[in-house]
Amino acid sequence: MNDIIILEYFTSKSNITLENKKIFLEAVGLIENIIKSFLLNKNVNKVFFVQNSKLDILNHKRLFKIYTNKNNSVVSILKNLPKKNVIFIAPEIMNISSNFQKKISKFLPLRHSDIKINEIFSSKERTIQFLKKNCINHIGRAKKYKGKFVIKPIYGAGSFAVRISRKYSFRKTEIIQDYITGIKGSFSMLCKNKKFVLISCNKQIVKIIDNNIIQRGIIVGGLENERSEIKSLAKKICNVTQGFFGLIGVDIIKQNGKWYVLEINPRFTSSYNGILECYGKETVFQITNLYLTKRLILEEPKLMKTKRIIFS
Repeated sequence: MNDIIILEYFTSKSNITLENKKIFLEAVGLIENIIKSFLLNKNVNKVFFVQNSKLDILNHKRLFKIYTNKNNSVVSILKNLPKKNVIFIAPEIMNISSNFQKKISKFLPLRHSDIKINEIFSSKERTIQFLKKNCINHIGRAKKYKGKFVIKPIYGAGSFAVRISRKYSFRKTEIIQDYITGIKGSFSMLCKNKKFVLISCNKQIVKIIDNNIIQRGIIVGGLENERSEIKSLAKKICNVTQGFFGLIGVDIIKQNGKWYVLEINPRFTSSYNGILECYGKETVFQITNLYLTKRLILEEPKLMKTKRIIFS
């Protein structure tokens, strides 16, 4: 029997502010589904969950909550937690994810991709350099100075602060790319170093509002008809990446018959909210079992149904 500690950046903060209510609600929904998944695994003895005392997130006899508040910070809790493996989820915004990983690793062992992996893929600039160096199809920096452009924070997540502009002008904290049209999607893969299983192939629901690109939702399993091509792209990424562990989310776009990488997130992503319903308990066990035992089950999931998830 195994114990595991689950830690999510927004819900574990000692002082919760709803500056971005949308991101916070998405974090709550995701962490609830992750906890439920581990509680479904009969090999789990205890799930320790670090959360703010003001939140009401699930109750279960095998779920043990440790509370943060204004007098009890995450760091003080980390110092006193049992020496169990930690699964953490944090956004790439402002380099939060890799900084959070470094903080946790000072006190407890992690079940996560290597810190070097997180540092590369937290930065869109370094991600582009990595993909270019390894000859993987990707959307790089803008190749021209006139036209339509997409501007993103170097350290950003999803569609956060992504805008369209007709001016070749951007801040030092941003990157600029050519605006292209095409099918927008994502996939999740379960990895252990260079071995992987393609879990889900998803279609993203994207809207443009006042020149801002907004991801409004996702259709989990919505790109299963593209699984063969997506699997080929996943294999290329894994073949050149040492240090992947766990679920990896990859945002992609299809143009002129080819899939291109937009960004890579070495963590649980929003598509996980549909995995149980769309791919079944066996796939959820496959995922949780890797985090618990470090054993990767190389079985390809089968789609049972698609699910449309609309973000708040």
